[in-house]
Amino acid sequence: MAAVEVSYAEDWDADVRREFGPLSSDEAEERDRSGDPYVVVRRVPGRPAPLEVHLVSWRDHYVGVWAYDELGRRTHEVDLRLLEPDRLFLRQYLERRYFSPDQSDRARDAWRLTVDLLPGGRGRRVLEERGEGGGSFHTLADVPESQRWHPRSGFGVRAAGSPDFFGAAEQERPKVLDAAVLPSPAAAGNADVEVGKPESPWRPPRPGQPGLALNELFRSGTRFISETWGEMTVAEIQRIATLRIPSGRLVVADPMEQDSPRELIERVPPGEYPLQTAVLVGEGDYYGERFPVTEQPAVRLLITDEPPVTWEMGLSEGEDPRLLLDGHAYGFGTDGAAGSFADASGWAALSGKYRSFLMDRDASAAEHIADGFVHATDEETSGDLVSFHTGGDGIYPVWLGRSDSGELVAVAVITSWLADLRPA
Repeated sequence: MAAVEVSYAEDWDADVRREFGPLSSDEAEERDRSGDPYVVVRRVPGRPAPLEVHLVSWRDHYVGVWAYDELGRRTHEVDLRLLEPDRLFLRQYLERRYFSPDQSDRARDAWRLTVDLLPGGRGRRVLEERGEGGGSFHTLADVPESQRWHPRSGFGVRAAGSPDFFGAAEQERPKVLDAAVLPSPAAAGNADVEVGKPESPWRPPRPGQPGLALNELFRSGTRFISETWGEMTVAEIQRIATLRIPSGRLVVADPMEQDSPRELIERVPPGEYPLQTAVLVGEGDYYGERFPVTEQPAVRLLITDEPPVTWEMGLSEGEDPRLLLDGHAYGFGTDGAAGSFADASGWAALSGKYRSFLMDRDASAAEHIADGFVHATDEETSGDLVSFHTGGDGIYPVWLGRSDSGELVAVAVITSWLADLRPA
């Protein structure tokens, strides 16, 4: 029975498969208690590649488990989320199979199985037998509850003696030497542990952030650089309409949505607020011919005049940011390249008027108030709906701007496809 050596470190370099910043078991325990990220590395003596790496960050509600073959290629990736004090939920399982020793680590043409799970029995299974671009087979994920949840005690520094995550048969499980009785990696002269900083460090998954600099975008005169159009300038902050929200409940959703619109959990003080768009101007070039370009990459509802200092994702009921994969965000969906801000209490009437105006050509139901914007009013609730165009179909996150004191000062949606836009 082979032995597995367990060591701890501050960081892990995903590209070179090497730990950085060795930790003693006591130091790892302290990081475990504080929630600071650290890694647990399991190795078989004489095997150049690690057996497993556990990536732990309790403050981010996350544990990752990566397994490697003898050539140092990642074969399994497991994403677990701490949704309960003592239990981790299996958010994603990814398995790769390599057909020859010549295939590189995480090769695009490697056989791949991805299982995405959500609480409540939901999930999907995607099989790509020829890798990325080679076709895929999608089914519902038939994973029992007993395999969706795992005890927290099985991971991190306190689980050094537990068997490997992927459940080898008992007779095949290697004997684990508890790190508490092993010399520290540095003292042992372990060449795989370094003191410096990794070039490709592991980081816990983070929810998506606004793709544009929203503060600068709503400041007249700010210059931006776009790979598409070159230099552009914020010409004005155009006021589109005044939106009445008598209920204090704000919906940001596709106005064609009839049932269960996406209402934000965040409440606003009942009142009237200006809806604005940032207007950028520049010049385009087509085979030497110059022409003017105008873009409106974002809209915002201005709650107060105090400038926002932070932006966070606007959530709706039932959305849990702990479940988001790296770079992912919640938002409203649209199949018609449109969104809207509206008072929630009058949504049924307001969205109905919008549909009548757009589809039935009922000019009395609503009105065009600017290019791409439609305004509808509900007399019974005294609430409004103002629609806007998006850059296409898809999911559009809603961003909440907060002041230094944490007060909500703005609600914004990035609508443009100019993802490369950045301040000059």
